[in-house]
Amino acid sequence: MAQRNAVFGFKASVNGLHFTNSWPSEPDIVVNVPPFGNVAIGDASNGLCGGMVFTVRDVFQAGMPPIPDTSNPPAQSPLFNYIVARLFASFNIPGGVLKYFDWMNTPDHDTGIWFAIRRGVCWHTIMEEWPRIKADIDSNMLSPIALVTVYSANPGDLGKNHQVLAYAYELDDSNQLTLHVYDPNTAPEQADGVRLILNLSNPTHTTPIDSNVNISEGVRGFFQVPYSFANPAALEPVTPLASNALFVSQSPSFGTLMPGETVNVDVVMQNLGGTTWTAAGAHPFRLGSQNPQDNTTWGIQRIDVPNDVAPGAEVTFSFQITAPTVPGTYNLQWRMVEELVTWFGDFTPNIPIVVQVPLKRMNVSVRPYPVPAGHPVSITVSASDAVTGAAIIGANVLTNGAHVGTTGTPFITTIPIRRIFDPDTRKWEIVPVPPNGIVTMPGYAPGVIDFGY
Repeated sequence: MAQRNAVFGFKASVNGLHFTNSWPSEPDIVVNVPPFGNVAIGDASNGLCGGMVFTVRDVFQAGMPPIPDTSNPPAQSPLFNYIVARLFASFNIPGGVLKYFDWMNTPDHDTGIWFAIRRGVCWHTIMEEWPRIKADIDSNMLSPIALVTVYSANPGDLGKNHQVLAYAYELDDSNQLTLHVYDPNTAPEQADGVRLILNLSNPTHTTPIDSNVNISEGVRGFFQVPYSFANPAALEPVTPLASNALFVSQSPSFGTLMPGETVNVDVVMQNLGGTTWTAAGAHPFRLGSQNPQDNTTWGIQRIDVPNDVAPGAEVTFSFQITAPTVPGTYNLQWRMVEELVTWFGDFTPNIPIVVQVPLKRMNVSVRPYPVPAGHPVSITVSASDAVTGAAIIGANVLTNGAHVGTTGTPFITTIPIRRIFDPDTRKWEIVPVPPNGIVTMPGYAPGVIDFGY
């Protein structure tokens, strides 16, 4: 049966770095590779792909807005030093470097007979590494992967290998796998089209891997790179884009609405651009409906900014929506627009809202409470019938519209964080941004998850 999945909210052209893996010559990273001694593999001019991949996952996993720099940071700048530090982490020294070298000296296909079979790069890729990458994506986690490109016993060729970041896959009925990856070597405008394609049917044989990753060598195989989270919150914001917006929050957390029911809604956005948002003039700034764009599903299409919003400031859009009169499931989503100029910044999370007659109610709780913010943590969401108190096991848990787990079973999640500029102290503060969390179960109205913030 065909399968597909993707990390919710990740788009390579938006969440990847907005510059490519091209750097001037800087001091080598020297690694001792027995028995060859010290091997220089980290000259910045040879690329910092692993550091860029880890940085992108750090920022996305922390729930921070994408890094907006459009040119490579200079040597010794905070962002450059952060990428270099994450490059070291991506090498997983010494085991990671030795694994590259072992794969470089392993044939593509299986060799030997019976008990003396030596598994090839293709078998290891298909049978061992692909299931690990799939498990990452199915858990809504980005997956750093190493691309092994050369068949060589020369440790100096280690630098010809590459790292990318997998975020989505499709597997069709013929066992053809298409893996979507962020490639640090590919320009941002082409970033969403980078793929690795291979057939998983014959792991013992040489399996061609079609790729448009921007490297000079072909791809022989790939493996999951061990990753541990590093907090990128200390990276200072840089010069903003002219118009940019960060989604902060939306309330209430929606469940089921009655046909024709009216609800008061608050959407909070932060101005991350360099332009003040105003309601006056020929090109006013507004919050506009999306999915589809300019729809009137909820009886309102535009909401004016209530006051001027300076760069760095937040604004709350307070308005009323009216549910459609015909039962069904309808999307609720918004984005900032400068009228007759451009749409810009974050989309609010798309919230599918069920419009129907009332259902049974549930009570929902989460442990630990409050859920720690800014790093991955294991949580358990519990639900029970609001009348009988009977436990509801196996109900779907959704955050910002994406399925992340089931009730009664622990799963990993991250409460995003963001940075707020305090004009009085002239400092940036870190605050949690809890997602819109609900529990769904047939026969019940969705239950709202309180994460403790």
